[in-house]
Amino acid sequence: MKIIKGVDLKAMRQFAKLTTVQMAEAAGVKTRKTYENWEKEVGCPSVNQFFQMVAACGLNYKDVLEVYLPAQKQNMGDTGSQGR
Repeated sequence: MKIIKGVDLKAMRQFAKLTTVQMAEAAGVKTRKTYENWEKEVGCPSVNQFFQMVAACGLNYKDVLEVYLPAQKQNMGDTGSQGR
């Protein structure tokens, strides 16, 4: 299961008014095509690459985690510690 979604990458990029080339450079990949594939859900960046792009977009890591992680936890059907 992919945690980092293409739609999230695209939203970050558009919010920051960056090009796919700029996002690829921020992630440290050789071509924009790799980044564009991530937006299309073909492969995905590593966590380190994701946070490099977060920084390039001028977003705060803490804010991204506060919004992103609870949504991912819910999507994964978190049951907490019930049943233990």
